[in-house]
This record gives sequence, structure tokens and C-alpha cells, in this order.
Amino acid sequence: MQEMYIGSALCEVTPGGELMLPRRFFETSRSRCIDEFLFIGLHEESPCLIAFDRVYVLQRQFEIAERFAKSPRAFHDHHQLRRTYGFVDTAPLAPDGMLQLPATMRERGGIGTAALLVASGACFELWDLESVLAHGPSDLVTLAALLQTHQVTKEVTHGDIVSAARPCAGAQSATQSTLRVQPLPPLSPRHDPVGRPRRSG
Repeated sequence: MQEMYIGSALCEVTPGGELMLPRRFFETSRSRCIDEFLFIGLHEESPCLIAFDRVYVLQRQFEIAERFAKSPRAFHDHHQLRRTYGFVDTAPLAPDGMLQLPATMRERGGIGTAALLVASGACFELWDLESVLAHGPSDLVTLAALLQTHQVTKEVTHGDIVSAARPCAGAQSATQSTLRVQPLPPLSPRHDPVGRPRRSG
């Protein structure tokens, strides 16, 4: 039985269209892929992209053949065929988990600087984060907001640990002040008790 994609995540997307797959998504891709790339295509109904492998294509081909066998005259779903086989491009998957989104598919999917990855079993969806938060389905808006909150909390906690463990590079310690200090002459000790009034005569 093939491994299934499970879970969701937020990923930064570089200007060149690269994104680092989360570990769980990457491990599933490596276990499913018989190639060194994934296919990136358009979702049949939603305004997002889907990422899948050759095994997924073969499964869809089998499903289409079954439908055609049951009713060859009634089957005229050219739109689905184009989505499955035509509006698709390959995305190289590097050994470190970096996925290179094709420029054409990234533009068609409207993927900007951040993507929301949502698993859907044999494939996973790639949504533009900004579009989801602005006018996406309510369940995805909630999911994206929760992931953002978790990510910020994780970064803040990690930052506290790092700063407590070692100072930032280039930071000045208290004993390495760059201020110049003017030396003062020694002060004479006071002979009158501090805080008590002096006696007259």
C-alpha cells in the first residue's frame, strides 16, 4: 500500500519558486516517487495547485478507464482529462526536500511568497496563503491562522532559547563598552555621619 500525505504546513516560497517541503511531506514524496520529481497541476474545482506523482496518474488513468468502460457514450469529460494530463508540469525534488515550482504553474495557481500545503491522501494541495486568508474557504482560513500562530510561537520560543544560550554575533558585552570614560580624582572620605544633622558649636 502506498504512503498517503497527511497533515498541513506553511512554507515560504522564494522569488525563484523554491519551497522546502516539511519533513513529513518530503518523506511521503520520497516513498511514493519512482522519479526525482513531482507533477504540479491545477485542482479540478478549487483555485489551487496539486502535487502528485506518477503512481497517482496511473490510479487516475485506471479510474477513467473504468468509467469509460461502464458508459463509453456518456463519458465526455474532456475538462477532467485536460486537468489530469494537460495542465501539468514537472517540479524537481532535491535530496534535501527543496521543491522547485514550475513558473507557469506557479503563475496559474497564484502562488506568492508563502504557500499553505494541505494533504489530501495520494496528493497534496498548494494554496497561496494571502489568497486563503483574504477570501478562502472558512476551514482553510482557520487552518492557516492556527498554523501562523503556532509558527510565530515556535519562532519566539526558539529565539528565547538561542539568546539565552549565547549572545548574538557582534553583540557587545558589558565589559567591552565602546564609550570613553574620563578618569576622576579620588574623593576624600566624609567624617560627618551621613543622614545625621551636624551639631552646632
